Amino acid sequence: FLLELLNKSRSVTAIDIDKKELEMLKENCAIEYSNKLKTEIVDITKRFPYQDETYDTIFCTGTLHLFDKSTIASIIREMNRCLKQDGTMILDFATDIRRLDCNDNEVVFESEGSYGTDDAIALFHELLNDCSLDIQKATFKEDNLDEAGYNSIAGNFLIVTAGKVKRKINHF
Repeated sequence: FLLELLNKSRSVTAIDIDKKELEMLKENCAIEYSNKLKTEIVDITKRFPYQDETYDTIFCTGTLHLFDKSTIASIIREMNRCLKQDGTMILDFATDIRRLDCNDNEVVFESEGSYGTDDAIALFHELLNDCSLDIQKATFKEDNLDEAGYNSIAGNFLIVTAGKVKRKINHF
């Protein structure tokens, strides 16, 4: 997604807890966009190091489904705090994940959240109840993932678009 984000934005701040991931991101960034890309090591399970209402858009991919519900709630509160009024959050969230090893045995990570699609949709409606919300569902399946140690991985993913709604102030 990086090239598309950089192409459409004045600037992009990419965050990750892993310094190596951020270094790879910078290495793979086209030179003509490198001045638009800023990277920072951030643990998203902690308070974000940004002022309130810093960002127009927050894009989070490949991460949230790894956490339990209370941690997801905390992360979304922080995203909402850092999002400008009338800003947008775009989140991808994997559900119904099924990994098979080379012997077709299911591979399960105990530390990973395990969300069904309907439960995840209900969670986002609960956590983002003060936002305009659009949730799209798609399926995925990849085979022959030897480098990752799997024969296949399949499931669904949700694309959650949450618009921060400007609150009306009632004057009496």
